[in-house]
Amino acid sequence: MFPLNAIRKWLLQLELRYLRNASIFDQMPRLRWLNRKITADIAIIYADSNRGIRFRSDFRTPYLRLPVAVEKSQIGRGTGNGLLQTASFRFFDWQSWGHIDGEIEWHGEMVATIRGKHEAFISGFSYAVREIPSEADNLGIRLAEGVEGRVRVLVGGELASFRFEPGYWMLESNQYGYKIVAIHDAELMILIVSLSEIGSGKQRLYLSAMHHLQQWILFKLAGKSKEQMLLGLLKYVRDWGPLAMEPLFRGLAEMLQRLGLEHQEHVIFEFYADNWGVYNNWHGRLLALKILEVLATDKAQSALHAIFDYVKNRSTEPEEFDLICRIIDKLSAKTEKRA
Repeated sequence: MFPLNAIRKWLLQLELRYLRNASIFDQMPRLRWLNRKITADIAIIYADSNRGIRFRSDFRTPYLRLPVAVEKSQIGRGTGNGLLQTASFRFFDWQSWGHIDGEIEWHGEMVATIRGKHEAFISGFSYAVREIPSEADNLGIRLAEGVEGRVRVLVGGELASFRFEPGYWMLESNQYGYKIVAIHDAELMILIVSLSEIGSGKQRLYLSAMHHLQQWILFKLAGKSKEQMLLGLLKYVRDWGPLAMEPLFRGLAEMLQRLGLEHQEHVIFEFYADNWGVYNNWHGRLLALKILEVLATDKAQSALHAIFDYVKNRSTEPEEFDLICRIIDKLSAKTEKRA
């Protein structure tokens, strides 16, 4: 057994050494695929209404899939009340971006002395939540900060930083539980992070997040008409945006002004209708309603009245119908006050 462990340790050090020097391939388009990143395996252990949800994450090298020792503190620290004070790790409701508290169990925990200081390392962890919030739909896991994720790893008695992929996973809800969707696309990561920063309501993040979002739109949706650009943006936000974060809609309304689309309210109404019936996507309809509420133009009010006429004789959930009525009443009151 000892020779086998020695060989695995030697292979690990060799692969990590290669990864530290492989960044040179980023400058060579045909060889860029050779520069892979440290990653993590995410697996759901169980997910049901009785026990809640439990999943595990194990950090691996990209080629030989060997476990690596990751600095524990970048995941989070334990608090006096038994909860986890998160760092780069977050388990969250995808719509609100709010962290869901749970119990953590560390895997492969060890302590090493780095330049005279004791540092704790792990090879992975398990996380359990006894009760999933009833209002949560899709869930998310974050294991890196920002768009370009990095992770700190023990290499030959020293601490080294490596690029990490992916930084985000979505746990997509379905009739069988949850399906794990890894966010490998760097462009999609830019969108997700930008929308979450806009939705956070933090002014220090707002300007840079809006800039990144605008650049993403101009790059991702280039060559399309303004109407198609808006529809494309709405579809991406519907599928990936934190729609429970109210500041997000103010940012989106400002972004529509930057795009300069004359008939945006009509396009948003059509988007609402497209998410009715066969498609039946509540997130799409919610997005349309909230943007029209923030736009608060005469055309937005006309679109909302058209939506009201569209749904009043159809089978509509009471909560949705009440939301439409509240928004119409709110905007009507504002109009009367201005008059």
